[in-house]
Amino acid sequence: MTGALQPPSTAPALFEATAAAVPDRPAVAMGTTTLTYAELNGEANLLARRLVAHGVGPEKLVALAMPRSIEFVIAILAVHKAGAAYVPVDPDYPEDRKRHMLDDTSAHCLLALPGQDVAGASVVMTVERQPGRSEPNLTDQDRLSPLLADHPAYVIYTSGSTGQPKGVLVTHRGIPNLADDYVRRQNLLPDSRLLAFASPSFDAAVAEFWPIWLAGGCLVLAPAPDLIPGEPLARLVRDQRITHITLPPSALAPLEEGGGLPPGLTLLVAGEACPAPVAKSWARDRVMINAYGPTEATVAVTASDPLTGEGTPPIGRPITGVSTYVLDDRLQPVPDGDVGELYMTGPGLARGYLRRPAATAERFLPNPFGGPGERMYRTGDRVWAGSDGQLVFVGRVDDQLKVRGHRIEPGEVESALLAVDGVAQAVVTEHDNRLVAYVVGTAGVRVAAEDLLPQLRKQLPGYLVPDVVVGLPRLPTSPNGKVDRTALPDPDGAERVTSGRAPSTPTEIHLAELFAEVLGVRSVGVDDSFFDVGGHSLLATRLVARIRSSLKVRLRVQAFFNAPSVAQLAKVLDGAST
Repeated sequence: MTGALQPPSTAPALFEATAAAVPDRPAVAMGTTTLTYAELNGEANLLARRLVAHGVGPEKLVALAMPRSIEFVIAILAVHKAGAAYVPVDPDYPEDRKRHMLDDTSAHCLLALPGQDVAGASVVMTVERQPGRSEPNLTDQDRLSPLLADHPAYVIYTSGSTGQPKGVLVTHRGIPNLADDYVRRQNLLPDSRLLAFASPSFDAAVAEFWPIWLAGGCLVLAPAPDLIPGEPLARLVRDQRITHITLPPSALAPLEEGGGLPPGLTLLVAGEACPAPVAKSWARDRVMINAYGPTEATVAVTASDPLTGEGTPPIGRPITGVSTYVLDDRLQPVPDGDVGELYMTGPGLARGYLRRPAATAERFLPNPFGGPGERMYRTGDRVWAGSDGQLVFVGRVDDQLKVRGHRIEPGEVESALLAVDGVAQAVVTEHDNRLVAYVVGTAGVRVAAEDLLPQLRKQLPGYLVPDVVVGLPRLPTSPNGKVDRTALPDPDGAERVTSGRAPSTPTEIHLAELFAEVLGVRSVGVDDSFFDVGGHSLLATRLVARIRSSLKVRLRVQAFFNAPSVAQLAKVLDGAST
């Protein structure tokens, strides 16, 4: 455990203390709009009182189906002030997934922007700014019942191994420790400007909000829809004078091609393993910290010392209030330097999985090293401790995947694949930070990506849709008849499910070469969508940069998203040059 354990408190109490101390300092900014701490606090109080009048209070859940916006920030604060917990529901999620989340949480109500259509919500309240109006802070006498640190603060949904996502219920108790640790670790100050880049549907956003507010600094919201890493993000960082940012390591390569990040910036990487070359490249001119934590904790469990760029980047030591154990299969501590499974405990430990007592009991275990009733969480991650006490991530003990910062249970994607007509078998794995699906069709049926992927997008959020689909006549098996994942072919050398039509014009030929180069494959069909044959947003920004440089054209990333195949893009570029 590191740092002094912070006294139990609640998220609204932390914010209100800062608002009282520095009411006129900027608290949140987006574009040309900035709200001071007093303004943000007052508007959140207005909405909180509406929520209480509507029956919202402690142990109640309120769904937030809004994009990243100042209204979203007001809504989070208001839900907390009313005493309830918020459930972020990404408006871009497929309708079936949104309905499942609303049904699963039995949300008391849903907050949305005016005019926003949200299917499946029984009670919808709109969130609108009311400049110039304000209300005093709510007290426990104003709420339906007193708000305590052990009450739920938020519910974040993770991928589910059985095919359904499950909600993680996290309380207020870990937020003060997270905020205190991050303020000290990142040297956040009243004049700091931290970019909120993480999707509001993931818990990483929690670590963006509360530390900067505890420090009295300004939270700068990246514009919605999500800003793609690359030149636009690099320009935003410069224009908005950002001093602190959190990104997954895979987002850094496109940024390098887009002009990089200014020296002196504090960069925290999290969400996936940080490769040694990335640390070596980015730790030179800035403070770079590697953080780690599962959704089942209040965002972070460990964080590293500032990286030097030498060797494998460690995930660091426990943050304030957290205790970690590296244990063997018999729950016995392993010697330093030996690999074991990581367990954690402390105030930041989640209450468990929402309405899933069996799943909770499987992962949240009695702590043999703690007091009566104390629990610890089994992370499923394999680590070892170095001589300096910092932990180094090795891999998983199960099939769970981490792709571009998202935690993915292959079973959820495989279940969706098997529900598609014509798919007899499916295996999902990760390769080079891409989600790869290996599929076997039913007798006489050829599985086509152009038919398969649109159906998956109706059921799954974008991060769960495979980047690459590889068709196989059969899946490799071990002697005991189980699928042998180690024998699956390299997706870059295997036969992909593509259209196969070859390029014909000079522009198509040049673009096809650039597509293949960025995707790391031998060839692509001119009618294949870049995103159907292994591409994703990070690779897209890299491809756009290569096209600009090679063809000497002005091409916006959004234009590529609207024309993601070689044939479509060739028409756009040829039309622009005529």
